[in-house]
Amino acid sequence: MSDTIAIGALRELTEHGIHVPDDVRLMGFDGIPFSACTNPPISTVAMDVPAMARTVIDRMVTLNESNLRHERPDDITHDHIQFQVMPRTSTLAA
Repeated sequence: MSDTIAIGALRELTEHGIHVPDDVRLMGFDGIPFSACTNPPISTVAMDVPAMARTVIDRMVTLNESNLRHERPDDITHDHIQFQVMPRTSTLAA
């Protein structure tokens, strides 16, 4: 789930007496800085969006060039997108 949704989930869980991370562990996905400011701070995954965009554009260009030459695009690589897991209190074992 996105960090924004995780922040909302944290609020709802807290309002219903559910404690993070004692009762539930919570993790977001986006790497927004504000996720570190919640109580407890929410663990998140930050993606390298510029690198991901470059990979997509490179693949699209390769496909387009192959189509113009009526060739099969066999030189498209399967690059791994870089991401960083940022563990924080919301996923730590009690």
